Amino acid sequence: MLKPTRPISLLFVLFALTTVSVLAQTSTSSITGRVVDSKDAILPGATVTVTNEATGLSQTQTTTESGVYAFASLPVGTYTVTVEQAGFKKFQQTHNSLEVGTPLAVDAVLEVGQLSEVVTVQGGAEQLQTANATIGNVVEQKAIEALPLNGRNPLTLLLLEPGVVQRSFGGAGSGVHVNGARDRAYNVTIDGIEANESSVPNPVSNLYRINPDNVQEFKVTTNNATAEEGRNSGASISIATRSGTSEFHGTGFLFFRNEGLNSNEFFANAQKTPKPLIRMGQYGIEMGGPIKKNKTFFFGSYQANRVDFTQPIDQTYGIPIVYTAEARSGVFRYFVPDPANPLVINGTTITRNNSLLVNPTTGALVAGVTLCPTPTSGLRCVRTYDTRTAGNNTLARPLDTTVATLLTPMPLPNKFTSGDGLNTGTFLWNPPTAIRGPAIAARIDHNFNANNSIFGRYLWSDYNTLKGDPLNGRPQLYPDSPAFGEVFRRTSNLALSYRRVISPRVVNEFTAGYARFGFLFTQGEANPAWPNVPPFFFTGIDVPYLNTPRTARWVTTPQLLDNLSVVRGAHVFRGGINMRYTVTSINAASPVVST
Repeated sequence: MLKPTRPISLLFVLFALTTVSVLAQTSTSSITGRVVDSKDAILPGATVTVTNEATGLSQTQTTTESGVYAFASLPVGTYTVTVEQAGFKKFQQTHNSLEVGTPLAVDAVLEVGQLSEVVTVQGGAEQLQTANATIGNVVEQKAIEALPLNGRNPLTLLLLEPGVVQRSFGGAGSGVHVNGARDRAYNVTIDGIEANESSVPNPVSNLYRINPDNVQEFKVTTNNATAEEGRNSGASISIATRSGTSEFHGTGFLFFRNEGLNSNEFFANAQKTPKPLIRMGQYGIEMGGPIKKNKTFFFGSYQANRVDFTQPIDQTYGIPIVYTAEARSGVFRYFVPDPANPLVINGTTITRNNSLLVNPTTGALVAGVTLCPTPTSGLRCVRTYDTRTAGNNTLARPLDTTVATLLTPMPLPNKFTSGDGLNTGTFLWNPPTAIRGPAIAARIDHNFNANNSIFGRYLWSDYNTLKGDPLNGRPQLYPDSPAFGEVFRRTSNLALSYRRVISPRVVNEFTAGYARFGFLFTQGEANPAWPNVPPFFFTGIDVPYLNTPRTARWVTTPQLLDNLSVVRGAHVFRGGINMRYTVTSINAASPVVST
């Protein structure tokens, strides 16, 4: 049954009175500055041009009566800033790195001279951030591409930030905490559009499968976030996707990992447990460039995931308990204590069945433990009970065929460290898991003229966990049994943005988009025999089947963003609106609970 819920949230921000604009929840940033002469006198009316060094696109405005200029809502990248004024030499500062969500200040000091003379300044030095008091860091494309990333997930670099810790690894509850905040107190956006998982959020889980090829950079704010950066007390992560440039670039890639390159763990070797299998193959292509020079640019990437691995069953499920060969045939054993002469093994007094009664490797009775002389007599020994010849089996019926059929595929114990030792033992192995699914990204930027530009970006991915679901404790229990469950994930994320320079002093940026993700958890349906699974279970052992159906959830979040920047004198006023409308649909086997 599907039950939708529609919570709606509205965020309205009106904030400014600063000499530098504060960036909203988008993938853009701003360049501002002050123009003076060599005696620090302000120069109103100076012509300022910023040029994107990757695309060649330029924008021009004049300084205010206070000698201030401000270019708002610029795409991240490297820019050249040029300042011209009659009677002064031309000022030019190159290689100014504009980072997402981090305003850049480039002040110019003009020298008296001819415009034909040029004073060139090399940019690139790290600047003190004075626009706001936020604490964080921008992870640039160079770091994303150069640092080793497990699974090619750039968001794992969040764990390198000061104040960020991860509670545990390998489970759905592996929480990332920022400065002690709850592991759900964070906000992730891609080009301003929400990219959060609402039920078990984890910022490094990379729900929308971004990879190093389609990320330009991302900003992590860990403290003192502005009102525009998010609605959570933990980290705010703003991701800017990659766009095309004025030159064609393309790359094909293959990343490979194999268990043959790994060593086994010390304790696994001690228990003679084989080395887990891990075969990771990630391959694809990325390409970008101009469609129409200095007008239209494209970028796209494709990545396929083909991952096969195994994990020890005791790490993903627990320790499975199975019947011994005797118990499967209907012959059960039980220890009969002698109160007058108790049996003590390794300091433990044995009063009932216990794994200490047998050798942990072979299951044979340990020294000092014997079988009783008859099935009905003797103390401080092990008696047997044969259900096929027991006195209450007056018809001498054999073991039930249905029970025998269900027990036959189950393995025999390979360890006797758990279970009761006499009738049950443990079966340890490394069940397999497979991950499959592509991830696709596409982006197009178009500039109508210096005052009007748009871009559209789309992400789509499948990321399916097959042959078992160890993350949620639902692996394949035994080698010849079906998986307890599988997970099918599908996501999409769309952003459409329009930037309009209304006047040299007024800039508006409007973004519309949506985020959508869906999880389908198969349970009993992972069994090829579904729905014809046994309606009963066995006491004391683990059975390799479930009788519960699937669960699923879909979350769709359309979103509207608008940011307006107005320059007045020495101040930049900034206002914006961020509207999200969330629809959650849950399909559950039990009565539906929606939040």
